[in-house]
Amino acid sequence: MNESILYHPRLISTADDHMHQTRTLLVDDHLLARAGIRALLESLPGYSVVGECADGTEAVTMAKTLSPDLILLDLMMPGLSGIEVARHIRSFNHDTKILMLSVVDRQESAEKALDAGANGYLAKDFIFQELADALSSVRERGHYISPRLQPSPAGSEGADKSSAPALTARQLEILKRVASGMTTKTIARELGISPKTVEFHRSQLMQRVGLRDVAGLTRYALQHALLD
Repeated sequence: MNESILYHPRLISTADDHMHQTRTLLVDDHLLARAGIRALLESLPGYSVVGECADGTEAVTMAKTLSPDLILLDLMMPGLSGIEVARHIRSFNHDTKILMLSVVDRQESAEKALDAGANGYLAKDFIFQELADALSSVRERGHYISPRLQPSPAGSEGADKSSAPALTARQLEILKRVASGMTTKTIARELGISPKTVEFHRSQLMQRVGLRDVAGLTRYALQHALLD
């Protein structure tokens, strides 16, 4: 059954018609999930739903037709997955923001979504404020990752490896290159990942060691002899 729906913008605009509306496309194979998310979106100022569909192939077509500002995209669907849809859309559209929604809250899934071109990743069991924060972050800053996928901050006192918080192999790769002065694009090219994925790992890394800038990461790497 074809569940794609187009909405007439005049029927969904708020009283503040002069305010720019973020034109949003909903993609999820569960009708109730789409209805719930649409209701939440329409309760927020500045968002309008211009279409919805339940199929990945139709999502690509609607993205071409509508050129929405934002797509809320389910990760796991019959046919084309959210990852495949994101890749297809990025082949012809680099401006539309994509927020991936998923019942899977693993870091690996978030990384794959970012590599495919998504701007953000939100676990589906979100509360209303989480959705509002994610939408705002993706719209204004171009990225968002569910807080549960972010490691807890840890102190960085000490001057040897034994006192350093445990880092993943990927975080160590990123740290060494950041401390060596490489740019995000250079790191991405060298590791064969997207710049968004580099930024994701760097953000996690900074939270992990309790630092907020590149200079701090460089000092941290030197203090803990991680550049050997």
